[in-house]
Amino acid sequence: MAACASSLLKKASPQATSSAEDQPNIPPITVVLWPMSILELASKRHSPRAFNGTGLTWNDLADGFEAARLSSSSYNNQPWRFVVALRGETGFDALLETAVDANRKWMKDAGAIVGVMASNVLEKTGETDHAALLGVGMAVAAMELSFTEKGLASMQVGGFDRGAFKTLLQLPSHLVPVSLLAVGRLPEGHVTSEKTRKNLRDIAFRVGDNII
Repeated sequence: MAACASSLLKKASPQATSSAEDQPNIPPITVVLWPMSILELASKRHSPRAFNGTGLTWNDLADGFEAARLSSSSYNNQPWRFVVALRGETGFDALLETAVDANRKWMKDAGAIVGVMASNVLEKTGETDHAALLGVGMAVAAMELSFTEKGLASMQVGGFDRGAFKTLLQLPSHLVPVSLLAVGRLPEGHVTSEKTRKNLRDIAFRVGDNII
């Protein structure tokens, strides 16, 4: 009886009756890494005053500039202008020299420095572009979020000699220096401080509210 049962089990077992050709063709498992949302990128992005001193290439920065290029602007004037200097280039040291001493101390370890400018003239009419700074700000914000997505860090500063910057680049009168943007990789073990931001009720109001 036991021998008979054993024989039946062997006949019923797939391993005993099927060959390799009979096995289903199971495709390999593919792991999909979903990109971060805008809110996740905005939450992760921060402004460090520390970089690890390694260089960057144009390919490291290209997506950031493409994101800036696609930003919106008044009259589609696209007022943003950027000058880029990679670590190791003479332009890097030249731009670094325009920064105030306090910023120069940590910016020297960045992988690249970006000079940010605004064109204050509407190309279609020749009139003043009163929204130029808004457009430039939106472009730089898109750029920084793109850098964050690529694992880079960035820090924008307004502490620099605008006169020296204009002289260095021989800027025409309609281009206004806005900021310097340091980009790079964080040092090993860098700890990100918690963001402190105003509550939504302190920045978003309804018509009729007391706006302060």
